[in-house]
Amino acid sequence: MKSALMMATAISLISAATAYGQEPVILKFWDNQQTESGLSQFQQAAVDRFESENPGITVEVTTIPYPEFQQRLLTAVQGGNAPDISTLDQIWVAAFAKAGAISDLTKMASDSDISRDAFFPGAWDSADYNGKLYGIPFNVDAWSFTYVNKALFAKAGIDPSSIMSWDGLKLAAEKLTDPANGQFGLGLFGHKGEDTVVVTDSFIFSNGGSVLNSDGSCGLNSPASVEALNYLASLVPYAPNGILNASSGDMRELFLNGSLAMEFWPALEQPTLQKSDLNWDFVAGQAPEGKTAIGTYGGWNLAIYKTSPNKEAAWKFIEFMTREDVNGDVVDLVPANIKAAKTFLEKNRLGAERIMKYLDNAKARPLSPVYLEVSDAEMAMMQDIYSGMPAQEAADKACKVIDAL
Repeated sequence: MKSALMMATAISLISAATAYGQEPVILKFWDNQQTESGLSQFQQAAVDRFESENPGITVEVTTIPYPEFQQRLLTAVQGGNAPDISTLDQIWVAAFAKAGAISDLTKMASDSDISRDAFFPGAWDSADYNGKLYGIPFNVDAWSFTYVNKALFAKAGIDPSSIMSWDGLKLAAEKLTDPANGQFGLGLFGHKGEDTVVVTDSFIFSNGGSVLNSDGSCGLNSPASVEALNYLASLVPYAPNGILNASSGDMRELFLNGSLAMEFWPALEQPTLQKSDLNWDFVAGQAPEGKTAIGTYGGWNLAIYKTSPNKEAAWKFIEFMTREDVNGDVVDLVPANIKAAKTFLEKNRLGAERIMKYLDNAKARPLSPVYLEVSDAEMAMMQDIYSGMPAQEAADKACKVIDAL
């Protein structure tokens, strides 16, 4: 009996290897575990489907919570135990590329059906470091959509579409602020978190400013960037106290209980609002009159590690996971594949066309191997500004730090 079982197993492995044309492959895939998404069953279904389409390849999935994901990856790379493939936060790609941890996928992409045209432009750019492609976009979102409490707007006689301009947003925030009754026009947050950075970036981008210039120098103290920072500072009177310690999550709670008329958040917020009793809507960002609102990308790319002995199989997995008929089933943000995103948004989100247009215009955060240090400097700058320091002075201080990196 034991001999028969061993022989059957061997025959099965040989058949699988023959179907794939080489020795059986175990592909190690590490993914950020979005603990509240409930996606695990759909991801497993996709893995099962991939394995059935690619006999001879077995995918071994390891899911890791976000707070420890980057360190686990770094430790694995340093110890020579990196996975074959993983998701990478967009802001990590440059550092992993410069360290030589992940593979240049430029040729693989050019030799396949995967191309920039199939993905949101800013998402593709988030993996393009020094002219080489180090990842393929997997899922995306953009900061920040401005969610509105329609009941409060109606009571104040304000048309939500009026807040698409900077002037309109500020005027609405003023009218909707009534501290004596615990009501505020909008939620500003300036804690030391990436949500502070991405909202700040969207105002800077929408005014034609930049975080880093094309030569890598700091762009936060340029006239366009400082004008955006001054504008954000002008909104402080219409926000709840405690901005320096507030996060987007704190503002979400105030919005849900009716204390805030407007909230800055990505499209990921919608499922929470759909479960609430609020009468809500949103506009896709703000810009000065005559300019276009530009959001800040967030999201994940799929990367192949240089030490992987299974790069061909890993590439097949990337092609599969970003395919139009698969991508929408395995993400909890928005699919990076444009066609999959359209289907996903029409099914799951209010205002699909508005979201698609905003994602098409959105920009990636700077691709820098020292991005985390750049981000820290930007967070400190916003703490200074929300504490009352003149925007130009705060920006000059941040640029001195960034340019010294």
